[in-house]
Amino acid sequence: MGFNQNSVLGLFACIALCSSASASDCTKTSTGLIPLNDLGKSLYLGEMGGLYPEGMNRRPAAHEASGLEIAQGIVPLDAAGNPDPNGKVVLLSIGMSNATQEWSAFMSLALQDPDLNSRLVIVDGAEGGRDARDISNPGSTYWSQTIPSRLANAGVTAAQVQVLWLKEAVARPTASFPDDALELQGLLESIVQILKDLFPNSEVTYLNSRSYAGYAGTDLNPEPYAYQQGFAIKWLIEDQISGDPDLNYDPDAGPVEAPWLSFGVYMWADGLVARSDGMTWVCADFRDDGTHPSDQGRRKVAELLLHHFKSDLTSTPWFLETGSGHCGVPAFADLYGTGTSGTNGVPHLITMTLPVIPSADPFGFLIHSARPNSTAFFLVGVTPLADFEVPLEGGSLLVLPILLFPRPTDPAGVATLPLGFLPDDPALCGAIAYVQGLVFDPLGPTGKLAHTQGMEVVAGD
Repeated sequence: MGFNQNSVLGLFACIALCSSASASDCTKTSTGLIPLNDLGKSLYLGEMGGLYPEGMNRRPAAHEASGLEIAQGIVPLDAAGNPDPNGKVVLLSIGMSNATQEWSAFMSLALQDPDLNSRLVIVDGAEGGRDARDISNPGSTYWSQTIPSRLANAGVTAAQVQVLWLKEAVARPTASFPDDALELQGLLESIVQILKDLFPNSEVTYLNSRSYAGYAGTDLNPEPYAYQQGFAIKWLIEDQISGDPDLNYDPDAGPVEAPWLSFGVYMWADGLVARSDGMTWVCADFRDDGTHPSDQGRRKVAELLLHHFKSDLTSTPWFLETGSGHCGVPAFADLYGTGTSGTNGVPHLITMTLPVIPSADPFGFLIHSARPNSTAFFLVGVTPLADFEVPLEGGSLLVLPILLFPRPTDPAGVATLPLGFLPDDPALCGAIAYVQGLVFDPLGPTGKLAHTQGMEVVAGD
């Protein structure tokens, strides 16, 4: 699909509002910050990590159950908002320049997918130059002009909008943490309340984090503000989970003020430092300003979004065509527990890629920051849902409860356990592996070993 006319106009709006671009700095490949999904129960400037309460990366059971129930109730609506099997389900993006550029790439990718619900209409409502301070104002022309125009051009109405994707930030922030994140949290709260007012049938809003901004050459939204934006989303969702009446989505609990909220894709990773699920950001993922995505970066985000909507159990009922044949379990990788420090600090465990069935890239595990030229062990326990074999380096591995794989670490302190490509085998769906890395290291706490955090890995869509 590429840029549509609205995206181009949005880009010009951003240029008009932004300072003159400066070249990106491709030497800034890391900030040393830990992504929220890897931070877990550890603290950043006194604040706990994780995407959800108590340092967790998965939605609490009650919030998950509500989201699943809501998703099952999302059905095509006619122009007046009444259920109609010949109507439409509208998925609308809301946000700024990065959002419109990424969403347009996602739309192009999604519309080519044979599993897409034929009654789903995806609309790009994001516009360049529209930061959170602007669109948190219900009187902004964003709401009175931009959004109505985008919906009309798509041939749908506000009454048919049931799901929204929101990506926002504050332009040129200057406050210190946590004040910057608290300000953005308040602005996001106002925005999701506006969404419920303007789209009375809106049920779900996914909030997306920013990607890495260490290469940024402008003051538009550099690090650490891009990283700290994740806390604003996390706290907003936590307030809804804790029962804040200003964010209530349940009509049985009082006046409905907002849609049900969840993280969409948490996209922040520390430049070239891979996070636990293998995600990194290279300088070529961004344009010359180091802030807006390049064509390569837009494609990367589009693929992440498509994976989210095709695998998250709160989106599959309305995003996918009925009977599309997917296994119904999201691919997932999550760290837990704590590691111990050795020669290079705490070694950490990452996956080569998410365990998607079938995998597009070779799957396996790596241990980083281990003692160089030493021996590492991958301790793997597998809980299958059915009898099957796991491919391993050209052969296959008969599943056993606990396996120990010794591997050498290279001069950079990296050990690798390649498992090959995951086949398109339904028996793999929902299989869970528990993995931990151990390294011979005389500077470990026992004088013999240092170890990584544990990792839970779920194979699925």
